[in-house]
Amino acid sequence: MNRIFVLLFALFVPLCIQAQKNFEGLIKYDIKYPESIPGMESMLPKSTETIVSQKRGLTRMQGGLQADMLGDVLTDYSNGKVHFILHSSKVIYSTTEDKMPKQDEVKPTIKKGKGKMRIMGYDCVPYTVEIKVNDMVVNSTFWTTTQFEPARQPNTVGMSTPNVKVEGFPMKIETSVPIPGMGSFKMEMTVTQLKELNELPNNVLSLPAGYTQKEGLPPVFQMGN
Repeated sequence: MNRIFVLLFALFVPLCIQAQKNFEGLIKYDIKYPESIPGMESMLPKSTETIVSQKRGLTRMQGGLQADMLGDVLTDYSNGKVHFILHSSKVIYSTTEDKMPKQDEVKPTIKKGKGKMRIMGYDCVPYTVEIKVNDMVVNSTFWTTTQFEPARQPNTVGMSTPNVKVEGFPMKIETSVPIPGMGSFKMEMTVTQLKELNELPNNVLSLPAGYTQKEGLPPVFQMGN
């Protein structure tokens, strides 16, 4: 179950393609689950935030057991360092991007759809995306805009994302996954807040003081292996 969860968020937390605007600041997605797997509710986050700048990027999930186990993920683009900040235990696990687990190579099927949707004041168009991963078929609709784009791609869960090439930035992602023997899983992620970097605390992209520092990955990456 842990592998399924990490896969979903590696696939569908913001994918940034073809920059139109060098936005630096906070991007918040609210997350809803129209259909979920019994027993997973306590693990699932209610939102995810990414904070991007030219030098560093931070991703953090709000709510759910998995958010506590993964922690905040801070990436330093200057040296390739990835830090997992576990606030509950006051421990920081540090590694480098080249030592992160890699997702299996996938070749998504992508088609531009019809229709329009306005989200946070931006005009969005749909792309349907089908990704086959082992015995799972992940179907998604990316509602993207070319009117907005972050300055950098944040390292969402410290894992490389599949090669999903859609024009623009996804303001909403609707995902459906039939999981053999476990039922179906549906997730909707929608941008609900944008905040410029100068509106955030000065230390928001810094490591907290007083935490124990360890090399390697946090224990959540060993679960289900």
